[in-house]
Amino acid sequence: MPPGRPPLRIGQHGKITRKDLGGGVWLARCRFRDDDGVVRIIERRTPSGRRDQYGKLAEDELLEHLDSRRTPSEDEVTTATTVVALVRTYLARLEEEGRAAATIDTYKFAARKLEAKLGGIRVSEATARRVDTAIRAMSKAHGPTMARQAKTILRGALSLAVLAGALDSNPVRDVAPIKSKNPPAGARALTAEELRRLLVALHESEYCKANDLVDPITLLIATGLRRSELLALRWEDVDEDAGTVTVTGKVVRAKGAGLLRVEAAKSAAGLRTIPLPLFALEMLKRRADQPQQGTLGVIFPSTAGTLRDPNNFGKQWRKVRAELGVEDTTTHSFRKSVATLIDEEGLSPRVGADQLGHRHVSMTMDRYMSRGKTHTEVAQMLDRIVAVNDE
Repeated sequence: MPPGRPPLRIGQHGKITRKDLGGGVWLARCRFRDDDGVVRIIERRTPSGRRDQYGKLAEDELLEHLDSRRTPSEDEVTTATTVVALVRTYLARLEEEGRAAATIDTYKFAARKLEAKLGGIRVSEATARRVDTAIRAMSKAHGPTMARQAKTILRGALSLAVLAGALDSNPVRDVAPIKSKNPPAGARALTAEELRRLLVALHESEYCKANDLVDPITLLIATGLRRSELLALRWEDVDEDAGTVTVTGKVVRAKGAGLLRVEAAKSAAGLRTIPLPLFALEMLKRRADQPQQGTLGVIFPSTAGTLRDPNNFGKQWRKVRAELGVEDTTTHSFRKSVATLIDEEGLSPRVGADQLGHRHVSMTMDRYMSRGKTHTEVAQMLDRIVAVNDE
């Protein structure tokens, strides 16, 4: 039996064939193994308006396109490297550095859209005007959010060209900011009185009890955790004697892998220990006495005992929030609520940054208010102004 066709290496193409389509137009095609390991049939025709007697022009077009599909290593970046290929190099670098899987998926999606706007533009041709045109086209076709993502990707990719000496400066720095016609209002912060009413309404809602929303929403109110952090909490992260909970990871959805609990946070400051108000500690004690689902040890698992999907959790909350009288409240609103209460009580922005896990105090001040230290005064404050008095 004759040996099979030898496998292609990544970035390698097979034999190129030419087909005469008539009228001086040829089709060149071959097999090519892309960076994702998939072998695809790639085709290119004679450029429009050119007469191709033997198909060489079509083959040249094909070879040029294949070159743009190969991801160059950082020491191979030249003025002839295509920007699209450089973007792939930059994204591969982010993956190696351990950037969150969800972020990588988002950037790759934006990069695929960006490819259509940049075509075969090479590093030497990546002027500020061309980059600006591509980003504006992204904004018009896909919205300002994806345009900002594209700008971030291009800034990182072209910085590699600067480091390699292929560019003197990064053209993205001269591109104007992307502005939205209607900037998002952001999550609304609830007042202390609204939070007290919500705690009561949660316990009275049959939907919340049936869908296990009472306890997790209570803990969001008590801590200002991110949704992904909340659903990654394990019983071993709770110190009942100290009255604290430690954030040691988050739940993310990775393409091709499903839900994962990763031992990481949005920033180093996100891995933190938070003192709990008494009403949250009492809730956790009651919950610990109930039968536990699954073997993962998470406090808030899915009904099947697996990791609970943050997106599904958000959908469940949106379905019931109007019934609870907080129809314009997202799960992120509780973070903003805690930050606002901290500010209103005269506690410092640093206290808020440490509570919410922000790397920069300015983030807390600029985005959440209208580092490793543990602040027991936050738990005491929440007990005093939010906890429901049963007397």
